[in-house]
Formats: sequence, C-alpha cells, structure tokens
Amino acid sequence: MPHDTIGLLIRAHREITRENSPIENVVMDLSMNGGGASPAAVFAICWFLGDAQVSAADPLSGAESTVSYRADLNLDHRFDENDSLSGLNLFCLISPNSFSCGNLLPWAFKEDGRVTLLGKTSGGGSCVVRQLSTAWGTAYQVSGDIRISFVKNGAYYNVDRGVDPDCFIRSYDDFYDREALSAYIHELR
Repeated sequence: MPHDTIGLLIRAHREITRENSPIENVVMDLSMNGGGASPAAVFAICWFLGDAQVSAADPLSGAESTVSYRADLNLDHRFDENDSLSGLNLFCLISPNSFSCGNLLPWAFKEDGRVTLLGKTSGGGSCVVRQLSTAWGTAYQVSGDIRISFVKNGAYYNVDRGVDPDCFIRSYDDFYDREALSAYIHELR
C-alpha cells in the first residue's frame, strides 16, 4: 500500500536515491513516535543500515535470540547495497515520546554507530505488547513476556530505560525548526 509506513519508506528511498540526487543528509524523525508495528520498525532499520539486528530475551524462560533481517527497498528482488541509505549522513531525532518501537530504532542505531541520534533521551519501552480478551469479549493489552534487548559482550540488556542521544537538543522549538535543525546538522558534519 502506498500510504502505509513501508510504502512511505519505499517512496522516500526512491526520492533520496534518484539519479543526481542532491541529498547528503537524511533525518528520521521519531520524536513523536509512540510505537507501532515491529515489521515497520525492522524495515526502517534496514533502510538506514542495510541489515537489522533485533535481539530479544524472555525473562520467564531465559531464552535469548538475535535475528538478522534485510529489506528490498528498491523492489528489484535483490538484497544489496542499493537497498539502504548507509552511504549518506544519517540522523535520527528522538524525544521522551519515542516509545516501544519508537525506542527500538534508536537503540539499533546507537548499537550500530553509523546514525547520529539528536534530541532528548527516548522514552523507553522494551516489552512486546500482547493483545488479550476476556471470555466476554473485552479487549485489553498488557506488556508481554518478550523484551527487546541489545547485546554487549554476549549479555542481553533490555532497552527499557531509553537511549541517550549523541547530541542533545535543548529546546523543542529547535526540533521542528527546519532551518535551525539543518544548521545544527551541518555544524556536526
């Protein structure tokens, strides 16, 4: 679908990577992303990095796993360097509103090191949401048993506390002032 998250990422990829494109810097704005669908989050990680490494731990069973993903962003039926933006200057804008899947992406970017995180510490959220209902049909959701994690020296750590940006932006006015944000990014390069 052209208007869902994955469709929008494919369209953006075409625009950014078009022949003779003047674009050198790309900013993914997750500052108001309160979470959502993990497949879309994984697709976005692949778009920026080429590969998405997603780690999870189950605190009840002790099970731990890391899964690698690739996405075909240019829709040529191949997984190659043309499917990501890894050759550009990549930035991600985060805030305390960046929660759940909006927290997963900055953690993946921080762990990888090729994306500069801008803004304020993300809001956290590491447990996969579980949808449940009662026998009477009342629907509700709870934090599930799977915790999104990052792996360091073979140990799994949950991402619940949020991730600190590489470069703090003090004023929220500067988050959404395109000229101020562009000037700040150019100072960083």
